[in-house]
Amino acid sequence: MKWNDIIWKNKEIWLYKLQRQIFNLSKMGDMEKVFFIQKQLIKHENAKFLAVRKVTQDNLGKRTAGVDKISSLTPDERMELVRNIHVDQNSDKILRVTIPKPNGSVRNLGIPTIRDRAKQCLVKFALEPQYEAIFEPNSYGFRPGRSANDARKAIVKCLQRKPKHILDADIKGCFDNIDHSKLLEKLNTFPLFRNQINTWLKVGILSDFQGNKTEIIPQSGTPQGGTISPLLANIALHGMEKLVSKRGVYLIRYADDFLVLCNEEKELLEAKQKIEVFLKTIGLEFSAEKTKITYSAYSSPKKSSGIDFLGFNFVNYKVGKHKASKDSHGKLTDWMSRCQPSIKSIDRHLKDIKSILKKSSGISQKVLISKLAPVINGWTRYFAVCNATKTFSFCSMRTFYLLKIWSQKKSRSGTKVSKHWIKVDKANWVFGLIENDEVIKLKRHDQTNIIISTKVSKEGSPYDGKVTYWSKRLSSSNKYGSLLRTLLKMKGPKCDMCRIYFNDSDRIEIDHITPRNQGGTSHWDNLRLLHGHCHDTRHSKND
Repeated sequence: MKWNDIIWKNKEIWLYKLQRQIFNLSKMGDMEKVFFIQKQLIKHENAKFLAVRKVTQDNLGKRTAGVDKISSLTPDERMELVRNIHVDQNSDKILRVTIPKPNGSVRNLGIPTIRDRAKQCLVKFALEPQYEAIFEPNSYGFRPGRSANDARKAIVKCLQRKPKHILDADIKGCFDNIDHSKLLEKLNTFPLFRNQINTWLKVGILSDFQGNKTEIIPQSGTPQGGTISPLLANIALHGMEKLVSKRGVYLIRYADDFLVLCNEEKELLEAKQKIEVFLKTIGLEFSAEKTKITYSAYSSPKKSSGIDFLGFNFVNYKVGKHKASKDSHGKLTDWMSRCQPSIKSIDRHLKDIKSILKKSSGISQKVLISKLAPVINGWTRYFAVCNATKTFSFCSMRTFYLLKIWSQKKSRSGTKVSKHWIKVDKANWVFGLIENDEVIKLKRHDQTNIIISTKVSKEGSPYDGKVTYWSKRLSSSNKYGSLLRTLLKMKGPKCDMCRIYFNDSDRIEIDHITPRNQGGTSHWDNLRLLHGHCHDTRHSKND
């Protein structure tokens, strides 16, 4: 059997059936049967095939090499890896990579080898549905079927009736400081998994600084960059919401970032004390400098109001009777909540655009558009779920001004400013060019439509068997561009090749039914949606 001849549908159905059983049994508390099915899952070649495909074809970080210096595999090498992965309580060393953070500091990532990534994915296939069955409803980070937008919707709902006192919590070095022994105590699993996870937590981390290689043996923390690390962090932090939960007190968490919202400040201080004790039990503590208590009501135009979280700003405004609206309980309220991009997010985004333009004085307009487009499209997609219309207009105006300066600098070398701007339909001054009768243009911020979305159901999980519900949610997800969302609505949330429903962890790609090099157009009737791996298979067979 060759890699490109594999019928993935049968393997996907087999895996989902077992994961759904694990989910349902975990909900019932029948852990003996959960462990039995998990052991069967990790030994079966179907799960191994899917784990290898996930880390070598589907994951966005698949091209990052670990200490093995292998960033990609041929189809034959993938088959070999399937035969050689076993949950054997061993691990290769991890490579430390640093990436810059927006605040100027750096984040340390621990990159496992491809073999360990596949092994971690295999364990995650078994462990994730067990914990998805019991995770708290207001935990949204690094969980299947949930997103930052769901956390945003939960906060907006909390602020509907009146302003809240808010604990804006920051855990000091969460991923670096989780106590290994406390995490393993909290992990409800069998010895093979416990020992394997213990090995991954304690494996040596290789760091290469200016040619000097050093090895660090971690005493705490879960290495960021591993496939299973976000799940382990969620397991460690599980229980906070239940700890403080009572009428009028809400805890909303996205990974290690969370807010506690209360009607009374006294209740907030009580909740903070309880959480401090909880964090100590897993080796964590609040960052004294970054943790603060604030109030969500609007104060004045000269002061920053409300609370910033996940890049959004949440604030309550007092309104008159003529603007009074009904809350989720149908009662009239004279307070209105508003969610919009935070000032920090806007400033950071415009600085990114300015930085690209500053470094692009010697490149062509076409290359510049290819650099700016993903930055602008990604940013507007993320914020298209909130009250961002005015923000998008402001950013469009600022970007136009920055592009005009870039054009003026180009004109000094003999290129006219007007050459970089074209007329498209009825729109004048569109930054773009026409090449081989094709219009290449930069999409403005204010050309992104606001997305109306619904919050995920409280106890819902992709492992609950409601496949169509989870697939249909993708068409209103800000994760995808407008064309892909439109195709999901028009053609349905199924892959056109394997006919399996998409889920939010899939790499979904647009395919031309008749290839463009054979005269195919980009009209919607010549487009279809495929899984990323199905798309790879189609092109490998055509080559």
